[in-house]
Amino acid sequence: MLNHIAGNMKIDIQSKQNLSAGSYIDLVLVAVVMQIIFFITTIWFGTIGSDYYVLNGDEVRYTIRMQIGLGWMMCIIAGLGFGILPLIYDVKTFEKSVMRTYLTMNIFGQLAISLGIISKDVATYQTLATIGMTLLCSSLICLGPSALVIFKSKKINQDKVGLFSNTTGIILPILGLFTLSCWIGRKTYPNLLDYSESLIFDFFIPLAVVAIIISHVNRRLDWKIIKSENLTKVFVCFTILLLLAIIGGPLNERGDISSRLYSLLLILPYTLIFIIMRPLEILSCIKQRKPYNRMVLTALFWIPVVGIAAFLENAGHVTTNDNMMAYYRLILIFGVASQALWGFTIYLHDDHKKLSIHRRKTNWLIYSSLNIGSIITFLTMIVSWKQGEPIDVYPRIGILMYVLSFVLISLNWIKDIFFSLDDWHTVPMYYDQYLEYPKEGSGFEPE
Repeated sequence: MLNHIAGNMKIDIQSKQNLSAGSYIDLVLVAVVMQIIFFITTIWFGTIGSDYYVLNGDEVRYTIRMQIGLGWMMCIIAGLGFGILPLIYDVKTFEKSVMRTYLTMNIFGQLAISLGIISKDVATYQTLATIGMTLLCSSLICLGPSALVIFKSKKINQDKVGLFSNTTGIILPILGLFTLSCWIGRKTYPNLLDYSESLIFDFFIPLAVVAIIISHVNRRLDWKIIKSENLTKVFVCFTILLLLAIIGGPLNERGDISSRLYSLLLILPYTLIFIIMRPLEILSCIKQRKPYNRMVLTALFWIPVVGIAAFLENAGHVTTNDNMMAYYRLILIFGVASQALWGFTIYLHDDHKKLSIHRRKTNWLIYSSLNIGSIITFLTMIVSWKQGEPIDVYPRIGILMYVLSFVLISLNWIKDIFFSLDDWHTVPMYYDQYLEYPKEGSGFEPE
């Protein structure tokens, strides 16, 4: 696929070392296609009434969410890792076979889950869902060796993102093994699926997205929001708080801690990381008209809202029906994670095109639809709080806005990748400063 795109976009591939620098394009295209399949599956599940869905609703909802967390969203995260980490740490680029293996497993894993859900047959669903989950989890495990190369890099102490940058990848194979174990043991221990889902959406996704935001602000823009010497402390503190929030769930269910304490544990990591990111300093940089990606920084300002929503829901002030995802998860996935990931990817793509940071423009349709959807979701939560009952209509409007945003994202990427007339360069602007031999590519060692 990359070779075909190279022809269309006039890609200047100078060496074998440089080849995987543009592999994010393959993963982004997969994410775009799988997003469409995901929304078709979700709409099917939400509109086609069947006893099958009523009797198997929890498992179906779980596998749909795995299509987000381990499917198309993970494709974007992996694409960014393949695209820039070898450049930043000046190590040999990851083997193309690793990326192909990951892509194949991820695509067929998501397709198997979708086909199982659409089948409306319990036996077919169980078989295909198990195949799909196995493939998705195995795709993460196969990234382990590549992540280890980055983790062992000697340049980590000089990096402006610190442990956020190289530790995220190491978590992936652990996440894959744990999730697969939970799926296998779900019949014996039903709560395992909840623990697995929490580890993905309440631990890994927030950690990965914060890493993306810090990378954009601290490394790419060089705004020096967090001092390099403090990054390890920030990473350890944020990681511990996220884990405490996850552990607090079962402790609260057993009555070992109060609901109020558990709610505080949920709001604390999001509030703390937002304060550490020095939002007033960021606003000051924005007022000075310094160039930045609007989607990435808007995602940052949604982070405390996620904490507030989690607090209100788990304190019992807001309720949702069984078919709805929690409000804080919706805002986390679409207002924070999707917005930051797509914004960062767009900025990286412009770096590959050597487009001046002063000439870059915001796609206002994508930006507006994502944020209007999150605003509707948040306001619906407030209405539910005041009325004391679940609200069904408005969340659907918010979800429709999210669907619109992903349709626009898909069209934008298809247009930009297949019909762009701009030159695309293997080594993106700015990142070549990390390479000892920029022309030869990352990890080059002279004889």
